[in-house]
Order: sequence, then structure tokens, then C-alpha cells
Amino acid sequence: MKLPRFDFENGSSARKPTRVVIYHERYTVGETTGGLSALFTMLCIIDLFGVFPVVALPKSIISCGIYGIPLVVAVFSLQLYTAVLLGRSWLLAHEISADMREKSRFPYAAVAELAFGRKARSLVTFLIDATVFGAGVPNFIFASQSMQLFWWKTTGGSVNVSYCVWMIVIGLLLCPVMWLGSPKDMKAIALTSVFIVSTVAVSTWIGIYMDDSSPPASGDVLEYVPSIRDFLVAYGIIAFQFDIHPMLLTLQVDMKDSRRINSAVLGAFTVTGLMFLITTLLAATRYGNNVENNILQGMPPSVTLYVVALLVTLQLCFSSAVGNSALFQHVEDLLKIPREFCLKRCLLRSGIVAFAIFLGESVPRFDLVMGLVGSTLTGPLMFIFPPLFFLKLCYMKTKIKKIDMIVAKKMGHLSPRREQNGELSDHPLIMHRVQTKYKTFGGKNEEGTSDIDLDEYDVKWYDVLLALVVMSMGVSATMAATYSSWTDAISSATFTQPCLLNSTAAARSFIEATYHISS
Repeated sequence: MKLPRFDFENGSSARKPTRVVIYHERYTVGETTGGLSALFTMLCIIDLFGVFPVVALPKSIISCGIYGIPLVVAVFSLQLYTAVLLGRSWLLAHEISADMREKSRFPYAAVAELAFGRKARSLVTFLIDATVFGAGVPNFIFASQSMQLFWWKTTGGSVNVSYCVWMIVIGLLLCPVMWLGSPKDMKAIALTSVFIVSTVAVSTWIGIYMDDSSPPASGDVLEYVPSIRDFLVAYGIIAFQFDIHPMLLTLQVDMKDSRRINSAVLGAFTVTGLMFLITTLLAATRYGNNVENNILQGMPPSVTLYVVALLVTLQLCFSSAVGNSALFQHVEDLLKIPREFCLKRCLLRSGIVAFAIFLGESVPRFDLVMGLVGSTLTGPLMFIFPPLFFLKLCYMKTKIKKIDMIVAKKMGHLSPRREQNGELSDHPLIMHRVQTKYKTFGGKNEEGTSDIDLDEYDVKWYDVLLALVVMSMGVSATMAATYSSWTDAISSATFTQPCLLNSTAAARSFIEATYHISS
């Protein structure tokens, strides 16, 4: 850390004002180890989003017609809002509790425990583990189907290895990558993955634009009137594909400056959102309502398709490695496995991968898993807990401030307890004031007012109202989408057999769906 150079004669810094963190125990892990920059954190988030917004999400939005646009905007806005609140909750927790740094391996659960106790921690931990694990299942299904599609179309059908077999092969090849540590140990993987995502997006656009052999677009997308079920399915898949909350604080902990997490989140949503928007517009124009859940199924055989199919498989493998790190670390701590690389780590992580493959072989379609995970598990983590925790932590911080004020009056001077990692605004749920000055000692500021601002964490009535609206929407959407997703899963299982029951029938069903579009 660079310290400012002081002019002791004038009692001021010779350079521009510099913010200094006095207490070493209030550093984050990333700040003490030279962690992730804001740019690289953004790339990690783009990697977590992966290729699904490009190759799997357009179908759900097109199925909602013109009403898909406000649905995407609404869900995006709420996800950004709650992601910001969650990141700032971690900064608040650092100010309230000095031992938060020791709990940085499970930051979301640590924030929950500080706000509402051990039961809240257990609930958050379970939901995060289930979400992270469930999110890995469609990765395996989609990657293996891409490999079957690649070999089927490149060889004209002479090589027809079932995606059920490819799923096992991919799992075996992926195990060594899963043995790596946390995201900061996977910089090369994350960079490569982001490059692949960009290449897949551009290649998909080219493939759709140059497709002159598929049937003309059917149906007027703009005039299509969607059903309630269409909206619920689309919500569940959007929530699944853009939910970064389980991994957000893990990335924030590894950052050099954890206060810049908001910039990283906004940048990642912007980049991935643009790729998704362009793909959806092209697919809606070219295929209309004929677009498939896997957009690659509707593209005719070409070099572009072959490249995209291979890159999709590779990126999903890399994304699984980064996305599963939080789950791996928690299970390893429960089983008291050393944090250093060891055989026990390899065996445990390989076992979790094997279980995910088993579940992948047990479900008929990847989009069903997306809907189930997105509707059932992500709602509380995304819409309910972040505003709830932030309100409670603001209240706790206000109580501490009042105690400081009382002590300061009794002592005859101001308490030295100050924000060391930045300050929050008078309206903490809506605005964030960038602080440009740092005072080492308590006292009066230039205007002669007290440095201790009792209103700094005072939550206004409209802050509470906004939080309640978001949480109510989250609860309602979660309940409705969960019912719809489970109903679809049960009905789909009746008509489509998974790999575990009949791998030949499952592979044939996938190929028939492909040629229903491209022939």
C-alpha cells in the first residue's frame, strides 16, 4: 500500500488527498493480497453469465412477443439494484464487525449471520450451495448436446455419439480444472472464457445472418400475445442466467478495492446485455417463432456452426470451474479439508462433478433445469435477502453511531470510530456519495459541524417502501414461477425420456428437434 507523503511544516499532504485505511483487520482479502481489479472482476462476471444469454435465452424472450422487452428491463433493473445493495452490505458489515475478514470465504452467509443470526446464515448457505450446484447441471447438458450436434452435422450423421455419452466424457475432462482454488487462481481461465463468449456471440450473429436455407420466419413476433406461462418461464430462465448473487461477494472479497464492485457489475450487465439483445433481434427477424431453445439447432451446417458448437462446450466447462468455487470451498470447510491443494480436494470435487452429471443424465431438457433453479432458488438470494440485510445493517450502524455520540459527549470529544472503507449516503438505498476527503482525527470539519453524522445511515420511508416492493415482487414471482416450472418438468418427463432411462431415445429426440428446424 502506498502511503501519502506529508509536509510536516504545513501539516498537509504534498499530494492530492489520499484515503488511508488505518486498521489492518478491516482490509479485505483482496486488498491484502493484491487481488482482482474492477476490470478483471467484470470479466469474471461476464464469464459467469457465459454463452447462455446468446444461445439459450432468445427463445424465451421471443416467446413473450413485444412484452419480452419490458420483462427483461424489469428483471435486469431489479438484479442490478439488489446486486448493488448486496455489495454495499458487505462494506457495511466490515465497518460494524471487526472479525468479518475471518469469514471472507463465505461472505454472503457472514452478512446474513451478522444481520439476523445463525439460522439466517444456515438458510443462505443452503440456498447458495443448491443454486450453484443446480446451475452446473444445464452446463453439462448443453455442452454435451453441442458436441453431439457438432459431430452429427460435420459427418452428415455417420458419427452419432449420444450426448448422454458426451456428458460423461466432458465431466472426466473437466475434473482437473475443477481442482483449482478460488476465482483469483483462475485468471487465465476467466480471460480465455470471456474471449470465447465474445467469439461465440459474433459467430452466432454471422451464422444467423448468412442462413439462407432455413424456412422463412413464421408468425409475427410483435403481434404474438403471450400467456402467463410464457412470462413465468421467461422470468425463471432470465433469473437463472443473470443471477450473480451467489458469487458476487466471493468476487468482491478478492478485489483490490471492494468498493468498485458496482462498476464491475454494471459493466458486465452492459456487455452481456448487448450481446443478448443483438442475438435476440437477429433470431426474431430470421426465425420468428421457429427459434429453438438451443439456437444452434436452427442453424444449417456450416463452418461457423462447427466453431460455435466447439467453443460453447469449452466455455461452459470454464464457466463451471469458476462458478462452482463457492460450493467447493464450503463443502471442503465442512469436511475440514485443507485449503491448500491436496488429494482430498481432488476426490471431493470430482465426486460433486459426478453427481451433477448423474442429475444431468436424469432430466430430459436443459431449459427445464434452468427454469427450476431460476424460479425456485434464486428468488430469495436475488430479490429478498439483499434489501432486507441492507436495511438491518443500516439500522445496526445507526445504533453504533448514536452510542459513539453519547460516549463522545461524556468524554468531551468525538469518538475516533470512523468509516475506514468509505461512507454511505444519506439515502443509502438510492445514492452513493463519493467521499474525497479523509480525516485522521475526529473533530470539526470546515463548516464547523460534527464529523459524526447521525443521519448518515438513517433509512428514509421511501427506502423502506422500495425495499418492500422489491421483496414482495420477489416472493410473488418466485411462488408463481416455481409452480409453473415444476408443472412443466412433470409434463415434459411424461413425453421425453432422459438419458438415464433410454440414452438412444434421448439422443434421437434431440436430433429430431434439430432437423425439425433446419430441414
